[in-house]
Amino acid sequence: MDDNPKLRPSSNLAEATTTAVQARLPRSILVVDDEENFLILLEWFLSRRGYEVATAASADAALALLSGRKFDIALIDVRLGTSDGLALLEEITKYLPRPNVFMMTAYPTVSSIKQAFDKGASRYLTKPVDLQELVKALGSMF
Repeated sequence: MDDNPKLRPSSNLAEATTTAVQARLPRSILVVDDEENFLILLEWFLSRRGYEVATAASADAALALLSGRKFDIALIDVRLGTSDGLALLEEITKYLPRPNVFMMTAYPTVSSIKQAFDKGASRYLTKPVDLQELVKALGSMF
């Protein structure tokens, strides 16, 4: 490499470029909910904001997706039909790089909120989810 300082790459410039590229990379989100219309809505809404979104309608489907790829964040319904979202939360935290899990429910209780945070949830959202609030919460995670 040339000893001319003008030709050497600046470490600050390289770091800034790396940070800018990372900021533009899509972040991956796994949405787990047994309500098909809600899955469709969140997939559409979040993908239009630059997120890569995968959906699962059950705990088993979510675990199958997790075995094949990594996600930055998971959004999980507390009540998943025959499955338990809180039990899934325990499993999902084994796959995520850090516990970035948002629990969602239309039926919040003190007990489910406490269990969610005790099991590693980052946030607890009440349905109907305020989509602008969700975007703000997601933005604070990255």
